[in-house]
Amino acid sequence: MNNQKLSLSEKLKIFLNEYYFGYGIFYSILRIISGPVILIMGLNLYFNGSTKLGISYSGIFVIFGIYYILRPLIILLTKKSWIKNFDFDYSINPEKIVITSGKSKSEVDYSEINKVIKRKTYYVLRTNAKQGIYLPIKNLESDEIEILNELKK
Repeated sequence: MNNQKLSLSEKLKIFLNEYYFGYGIFYSILRIISGPVILIMGLNLYFNGSTKLGISYSGIFVIFGIYYILRPLIILLTKKSWIKNFDFDYSINPEKIVITSGKSKSEVDYSEINKVIKRKTYYVLRTNAKQGIYLPIKNLESDEIEILNELKK
């Protein structure tokens, strides 16, 4: 793998793509639609509510709707370690993946990888420990892409 570093915007694109579309169709619909729907329900309840209890619940709906819309931004601001996961150097061999970060070196055997998913601009490797390894395609060499395509099957 080349030692090219990803820009912050590329890292954010990968994060947002995984957040909205990385966990299946049900979660995608839930994460895209539910925040605005909850916000609209809260505003509707506030302006058209006829009881004090309904109007007080509308505040909770509005706050939760805004939270759910801003949740990806909140995650990025509170969990900055997610963005640092791209600064590793990966070496993909026919028998294992070697991850190097500074002075530390880690090896991931292919038997530990549950799933290999190819996205438009990157590969996602899901391990037995429910960890995701994100490999941008532009940093991979052709033989490494062939190895990952074989793992995908």
